[in-house]
Amino acid sequence: MALLHIPLHQIDEARLRALIAAGAAESRTIDYKRTTYGSAYADYSEFLADTSSLANTSGGDLVLGINATNGIPTAFAPLTMPMDPEILRLEQVARGGLQPRIANIAFHPVPIQAGGNVLIIRVPRSYNSPHRIIRQGSNRFWARSAAGKYEPDVSELRTLFNAGPQLADRIRNFRLDRIAKIAAGQARVQLMNQGTLVLHIVPLSAFDVTSALPLGQIERDFRAFVPIGSSAANGARINFDGVLKTSNADPQATQHRAYVQLHRNGIIESVTSTLIAPNNGSPVIFNLDDVLIHEITRSLNDLAAVGIEPPYALLVSLIGVAGVRFNLARRSDWWPYDLSESLERDQYHFDEVIFETIPTAQSECAGTIRPILHQMANASGKAMSPSFDSHGHYIEARQ
Repeated sequence: MALLHIPLHQIDEARLRALIAAGAAESRTIDYKRTTYGSAYADYSEFLADTSSLANTSGGDLVLGINATNGIPTAFAPLTMPMDPEILRLEQVARGGLQPRIANIAFHPVPIQAGGNVLIIRVPRSYNSPHRIIRQGSNRFWARSAAGKYEPDVSELRTLFNAGPQLADRIRNFRLDRIAKIAAGQARVQLMNQGTLVLHIVPLSAFDVTSALPLGQIERDFRAFVPIGSSAANGARINFDGVLKTSNADPQATQHRAYVQLHRNGIIESVTSTLIAPNNGSPVIFNLDDVLIHEITRSLNDLAAVGIEPPYALLVSLIGVAGVRFNLARRSDWWPYDLSESLERDQYHFDEVIFETIPTAQSECAGTIRPILHQMANASGKAMSPSFDSHGHYIEARQ
């Protein structure tokens, strides 16, 4: 029993009491501390060793404010200091004491009814490892096992250094396999048209963690994991790979406009086949930048809501688009048109980008996917996407 499968914001006193009642021992992914870390050199070194050992291995939680005997939690020992300054202090230590910096360390104080807080520090599994301690000239690496943190030997360090490139290859191979099937007419459902937009969102945890997704709940929720261009899914069913959401409510339909396949490991494949519209005999894609920004923001928030946390790799492809033009007008009604040159290739596979956090606004999402939007503009003969000004700031579509 541990906490890592529970979204951080859902952890409350009742969940912590359940840990104590179950005698949930310290493990590779959870570590109890009676108090917070002090301000001495040794205290900061211990904090950095604890956080880097989790990041370099499987990720996990440091639980501050629980007594433990031989690794078994026994009772609350709530922290009584103000939480905001304490969180800021630890954030600053982590930011300045590790190289490379660990992205997305999250802090969650849990109020205890009797007074005080238990502070949970969630350290994500890192895909930019190994992280080493650099505070005051240190140069030490740490990893973690069920028995606690330890310093890895040369062979283990080599494995840590090689893990990143191996993961990148697996993500790219997954994408190539799926694109080949979609292009060959073997998508999850029969699509209405050949010209398609394909989004793959791959949590970096997908290939090494078994996610316990609530498939039944996701199937019933028609407002989550919605096909591109829809405000809600019309059809949903559980399949071998996870949950399939479709734009057509008829399970026997021979064609669908769009679909979303959510895999059990958290990977999203979102495909639409009606992005291309005829315009005086010339096929045109309207408003693609804004479609991408909206759909990606929505999908990432859906993943976070079911406990699949960042980082995520985003991969965008266009299939069957030779001869198509983009309308680059930055108006919500698309008029007057600003048509690009015709696309020369049948397929475009844009460079992947990494989301280290969940975008809270469309401008934030736009900034992260800016390399993809510029590549799309390049494909149509433009130097840069019209969605950004000369300073790189996102321009919202005008009304």
